[in-house]
Amino acid sequence: MALHRQTLENRVVEVRGDKFKTSRLIYEFRPFIAGVIQKRAGRFVEYGVDEEFSIGLSAFKEAMDSYDREKGKFLSFARMVIDRRVIDYYRKENKRRTISLEDKRLSGANFEGNGINYREQYAIDEDKEERMIETLEYRSELEKWGISLEELAEVSPKSSSLREEYKNIAKSIVDDDGILRTLMETRRLPLKKIENIISVHRKKLERGRIYIIAMVLAILNNLSYVDVAGGG
Repeated sequence: MALHRQTLENRVVEVRGDKFKTSRLIYEFRPFIAGVIQKRAGRFVEYGVDEEFSIGLSAFKEAMDSYDREKGKFLSFARMVIDRRVIDYYRKENKRRTISLEDKRLSGANFEGNGINYREQYAIDEDKEERMIETLEYRSELEKWGISLEELAEVSPKSSSLREEYKNIAKSIVDDDGILRTLMETRRLPLKKIENIISVHRKKLERGRIYIIAMVLAILNNLSYVDVAGGG
């Protein structure tokens, strides 16, 4: 259903030339930028304190300006650009830290401060990074519909069976072009149309409106990790 999706790659291209939207997108992906830098530096970096963070923000903007779809996924490309610029920075400043975690002189250190184990918290492996990226993209998509992750968590069903039922309803919506188009155009669940294809009480649809819409968005964006607010 590419017709209904706005991928990150499309957003990157569309915001070019708009300083406000560009800045907003960069701000949105600051956790991603920090994760790439911290993986290279082997330590926690802080916005407004560490020069590496400024380098990373500039590199992300550089990636946005030079990206084209032939280069694959934008975040993979941005990760490469940020990584290169941070390495260049270490070389120029003669502060180059060892690149591999195995070679770090402080590989056994915990980087503890204020009771926080920064190595444990910020040593992001590929799986965690993918989860972070998907969560950021999902949060952004939900915000377009006036839904926050916090609100979603509050309204999500406690019952696993009810969550599963709502997920199945969302799948049925995605599979029905007419219902899906109505939802995307009006930003409202077409209750009567849904009742015509699914045997479900209207009250149940109304109670699960936010959760169902959130699941539809997750399916449309092919989010493999994001499992909405406690889903199984």
